[in-house]
Amino acid sequence: MKTIIRILCVAVAFVAVDMWKAPAAFAVQQLKKITHLTKKAKKKVTRRTSVRAERLRHEALELLRTNSPTLWTLMVSDTVAVAPGEPVAELEGEDPEELAREDDLPVDIESFRQLWLAYMEGTAPDELIAAGLNKRHLAELILEWLGTPYRFGGENPNGIDCSGFVRQIFAEVGGILLPRTAAQQYMLGTPVERDQLQFGDLVFFHTRRHAWVSHVGIYLGDGLFAHASSRGGVMISSLQSTYYNRRYIGARRLTARDLERLATTSLAPAPAE
Repeated sequence: MKTIIRILCVAVAFVAVDMWKAPAAFAVQQLKKITHLTKKAKKKVTRRTSVRAERLRHEALELLRTNSPTLWTLMVSDTVAVAPGEPVAELEGEDPEELAREDDLPVDIESFRQLWLAYMEGTAPDELIAAGLNKRHLAELILEWLGTPYRFGGENPNGIDCSGFVRQIFAEVGGILLPRTAAQQYMLGTPVERDQLQFGDLVFFHTRRHAWVSHVGIYLGDGLFAHASSRGGVMISSLQSTYYNRRYIGARRLTARDLERLATTSLAPAPAE
């Protein structure tokens, strides 16, 4: 009888310990989960704050550009002076998964090439875009770059990214040294309304959650633009695509003053590696 009582006491003791351990373990598990969620939330808040701050900064600069051109020139003259070979910021390009889901108006490159060549035949050899660059030369150069693979930070035919593509095109056409990032390029020229876009205007997008200006392309006409996409390299896309329509944030048109300030005789096309 005493033996049975001892066994029962031991059993009760084990049950009591397990009952204490279960809620304790659950509490520890919940604490870890809450800590993880808190850290994750802080990261999201930080990213949102960063994007909001960048957006407000661009809006403030836009007001300054409109109301005080002289002060604007003084403020941005240093920020857009970029030496060749400067590394690109790690905040550009598109999200491949979002792009695959939402880019619902693909443009066939070969069909576009044939139509565009036919269109350019009617263009005078000396016709200029608003920025003063040769229209035909610009169009021909864009066609030559079509199909070039995407490479983050790349600046040559072996691989190129969005801001590098724009920079290289304008460098080859007019010896113009544009800044190296989309965010810096967004600070150039004059704003253009979407329904007033012309061939050669720069179009900008918010494609990354942690950066306001994170993608750039060159407008061609009929709602189409050329750009270096992280999914398909240098290609033609539509502004009416769900992906780009939702993320479009504005356009810029380079002016004669921009060309004068950015012109360089020392920049040559980047050689293939």
